[in-house]
Formats: sequence, structure tokens, C-alpha cells
Amino acid sequence: MRVKFGVAGLDKMLEGGLIKGNTYLLMGDTGTGKTILSARFLLEGLNNGENCLYISVDKHPSLVLQRIMLGFGWNLSRLRVMDAVPVELLYSTSPSIKDITAKGEIRAAYEDSRKSKGGGLSVEALIIKVNQELKKGKIDRVVLDSLTVFKNFAVEESRSLLSIHRLFTFFQNIGATTIITASDKMNLYAEILLSSGVIKLEKNPSNSGEERYIRILKMRGSGYDPRAKRMYITEDGVFVLR
Repeated sequence: MRVKFGVAGLDKMLEGGLIKGNTYLLMGDTGTGKTILSARFLLEGLNNGENCLYISVDKHPSLVLQRIMLGFGWNLSRLRVMDAVPVELLYSTSPSIKDITAKGEIRAAYEDSRKSKGGGLSVEALIIKVNQELKKGKIDRVVLDSLTVFKNFAVEESRSLLSIHRLFTFFQNIGATTIITASDKMNLYAEILLSSGVIKLEKNPSNSGEERYIRILKMRGSGYDPRAKRMYITEDGVFVLR
């Protein structure tokens, strides 16, 4: 079964969409549109009546999602949201799970969590939180945004490969179609190897300003169009030339 982005040109490049239940890497430099494209992926799921989870490790989700909802008019009110932004202070109770109300407001649900430091988050802590979400009901689509911050704050360098393998294996086993975003300015060899597919976003200078491109570098178990295609982000949404 195919899982669509809801971006016609991209879904065509993917020969109908992503393969259900697999984990994919969405990579690109800052400002290339990773968060917006992954939000569009979640919106498509919500429009299809699916349960979708957004895990924010980069910025507080209230800021990210409200900006997207206002900028594009997307209705993300049913989106389940997890705030996994690393903190430097010790904590025992934190507003780690958040929901968007029907009015687009962020409502925090406080829960107990283990004390930790060095960023306040680890692979195991994240897995515990996601498992708590799974107890509330099935999750069809997940976005983890972004792996870059997660690795910088939560993954010890000496255990990086083991931790990343644990993270990808976990998401691969929960049955949800997962997108993990990351900066292409860091070493992503392990992530590329472990993912079921890799989509890269690029932004190049041009006479008219900047041009956005999207290309598929890898898609395990599926055919795909490897050619770079122009991508546009406007107030009407995300578009990829066919």
C-alpha cells in the first residue's frame, strides 16, 4: 500500500507514494523546506482520517505548527504532538506531550518522566514517550523533526551508531510510516543505510533569487524517478513539477 504526500509531482516521482510502515530520511540544508514538506505529509494523513504524530526536537511545536497553519491555512487540529525539545536543566515532571485543540491552540498534558541531563533527552526516553502515545491508539504517520538536533543534544558520540540503529529499528517496528528530517551538512552515512528511502531537498542561487529542487536518492523495494525536480513553496502549499 502506498502512502502519499499529497503533493502530486512528488507522489508521481515515488510511483504512487511511500511504502506503508517504512522509515524514510528527508535531508537538506536549513531553509530547504523539510519541516513544511513533512507537515504536508502529516496533513495528507489527517485528511484521510489517519492518526498522525509530530515529534519536535528542533523548536517548540507550538511555534512551528502555528506558523505553518497560519501561513498555509492547513487544518492540523487533530495532529498529535510531542514536544521533545532538549533542555539543559534536570526535570522530573515536564509538559512533554502536547495536543493541538480544535482552535489550533497547544494544550500541554503533564506526565512524569525520568530525571536526565545533557539535553534532557535520550533515544530510550524518546522511545518510552512514543510507546506512551501508542497506548492511546494506533499511529499511522510519524514525523521526527529533526535528527540533527537530536544527535547534537541527546546522542553521545561514542554510542552514536548504536543509538541511531536503535532509533530507526524502533520506528521501523511500530508499523507507522515515518519521516525523519536531518541536515545534510552532517554525517548521515548510518541514517542513509538504515532508512528505507532518502529524499533530498536543495536550494540553489539563481538570477531570480533561489530555486528549490527535490530529488530521490534511494527508495528500497520501489521504483522511483531519480531526476531532480523543481519544488515550489507558496502560500497555496507545496508543489513539485512533473
